[in-house]
Amino acid sequence: MGHEHHEHHAGEISERPLYGAIALTGTIFLLELAGGWWTGSLALIADAAHMAVDLLGLSLALVAAVLSRLPADPKRTYGYRRVEVLAALGNAIALMVATGFLLREAWARFVFPTPIAAGPMIGIAIIGLLCNMASAAILWRASRTNINMRGAFLHVLSDGAGSVGAVLAGVIILQTRWYRADALVTVLICVGIVLTAFWLLRDSVHILLEGAPAHLDLDEIRAALASIPGVMEVHDLHLWSLTQGQEAMSGHLVLADGRDHSEALAAGKAVLAERFNITHVTLQIERNDAD
Repeated sequence: MGHEHHEHHAGEISERPLYGAIALTGTIFLLELAGGWWTGSLALIADAAHMAVDLLGLSLALVAAVLSRLPADPKRTYGYRRVEVLAALGNAIALMVATGFLLREAWARFVFPTPIAAGPMIGIAIIGLLCNMASAAILWRASRTNINMRGAFLHVLSDGAGSVGAVLAGVIILQTRWYRADALVTVLICVGIVLTAFWLLRDSVHILLEGAPAHLDLDEIRAALASIPGVMEVHDLHLWSLTQGQEAMSGHLVLADGRDHSEALAAGKAVLAERFNITHVTLQIERNDAD
């Protein structure tokens, strides 16, 4: 039996851009939350909730970067990597609940419009948009090499769209006094939050259920291992994620008589690492008992 594990240096998270993005996103969150209460804009409060998604996501990425350096122990043989997944699951559930309250309030605001201080609302939304652009600039370089950072980068871009929506609602209210625009923009922002929460919930549950990573094809992996010289059969393949972007695999290879076990193990690990970027691998070699 052979086991091999390498750390994923190419995809490691750099902590410096995370600190900058967390500071900016946290500032926007507090600004829009306070601004929504001050101006009476539900759209700003909804966008602040969207910011909270990214703030937690960035914080999880930072926690994952720190915890991933902690060694495994006899009680936690995989270390603490799934703390990120558990936190993401809780975040998704909390977001669903919060969005329900926001949608209920948006309906009440649409039926019974309330006055909104459109000028300050626009100013706060513009500041939020500028901070979003700064966060995106900070995360852009790291997003090209790390899947978690790429997700954070895309979330920041979606936050920018929410800020643009709040600006447009403010302009409409300022020009026409049609206060229902605030409720409509709130609903649109809530749709974005629900989609984000659903994807987060789906991916978290999939990882916790030891589901195969969506970007890897188990049949293709089986065929690649079967193509190794001397391998007659591949069975009992199991493919799962420790956390997002860190895959593991185990399986059995049946070798023809006279084939070298060490060479087959080395070839199998090389195929999995080079073609599929799977480096946490456990392979068991079996003899061919057909004769």
